[in-house]
Amino acid sequence: MTVVYYMQVAFLDISIELINVLKKHVQLHVLIELTPHGKNMTILEIDRFPEGKALVKPEEILTKQSYENLKSYFNGTESVHFVIHPHRTGFSYSTLQISFDVWKFIRRFKPDIIHFETVSLRAIGMLLFLKAFKNVCITIHDPVPHTGENSWKISLPRTFFFNMPVKKKYLFYSRFARKQFEDHYKKHNKQTALLQMSPYSYLKKVVKTAEAEKKHILFFGRLSPYKGIDDLLQAMPEVFREFPNERLIIAGKRYPGFDINERIIQAYKNNITLMEKHIPNDELATLIQEAKFIVCPYKDATQSGVLMTAFGLNTPVIATSVGSFPEFISHNVNGLLVPPNDPVNLAEGMRFALRNEHYKTLAQNINSNKVEEMWDRNTEILLHAYAS
Repeated sequence: MTVVYYMQVAFLDISIELINVLKKHVQLHVLIELTPHGKNMTILEIDRFPEGKALVKPEEILTKQSYENLKSYFNGTESVHFVIHPHRTGFSYSTLQISFDVWKFIRRFKPDIIHFETVSLRAIGMLLFLKAFKNVCITIHDPVPHTGENSWKISLPRTFFFNMPVKKKYLFYSRFARKQFEDHYKKHNKQTALLQMSPYSYLKKVVKTAEAEKKHILFFGRLSPYKGIDDLLQAMPEVFREFPNERLIIAGKRYPGFDINERIIQAYKNNITLMEKHIPNDELATLIQEAKFIVCPYKDATQSGVLMTAFGLNTPVIATSVGSFPEFISHNVNGLLVPPNDPVNLAEGMRFALRNEHYKTLAQNINSNKVEEMWDRNTEILLHAYAS
């Protein structure tokens, strides 16, 4: 079976886990959509954005260290290419031309399946070629857009891809996401399959030491309205009242137009550090390793890459009981669950984890040692989805 696996850079952290197991069972060709905005997103580190080429190999553009870290995941595939979209507009003549160039490349090996790790505006040009495949699989990460992030750029490609008259299967990483999709897209709710999200292994490759001193509480990821950063900042004074020397680090790039309460940050400038930037892999790995726990005070969620990244480095998570967090966090076992939009209970959850270093007990209950074995369970589900 020959499979084309087409993804956006934003989902590379989860995609490499699937690539790592899927390449053992199918002839796998990987295509990674890359834009100027995404050149240093998630786990990628790119030396330069190439011009004049639609498809480039990883070793042509990745930094030497980034390529070395990713090479073991890519080895064993039939091919891996970045699909280069230099135009900043999501849909243009340029994007259509690049889709045609991609099709000229993949039609040479007559693939059976195309699997989209979500669908993007720039992938609309691929609609012209979907009938050439026996089956089209689409992974849906967020069936309903997060608070403050709804856009026609999300809804338009879904309208086109979901209604294309080809054989399709929709894949999900949590029961919550699948249920949300089945409620929202009733026309398509019989064509679904569930994969099991498991800890990510990638950052283990870049950690500098097996053990690290625990120094802070950490929030990391995109700084966005639905992430509950306002609730986190409101909760911190109560935490500092009991633990006056505690530190909070908030690390990530800000979603356009999102405002953060600078007043609380300034009032506790010796306790709170805002690192508003792209966090390179080695720096992120160190921040997570040195964290007593990660905090995810989200107002809404589906599944969380932040959670699986933290679990991959055996770091517990305090999260709100929204989306799929309750599917992966067993309360007071491998983390803590608190109500959403509730700074008082969030503060109490953090204080509870800090008292007598209870976070160390939570960390002992995280099973991230058999990551590949856990991802292997998804292989049978995927192969069935491809063949069904």
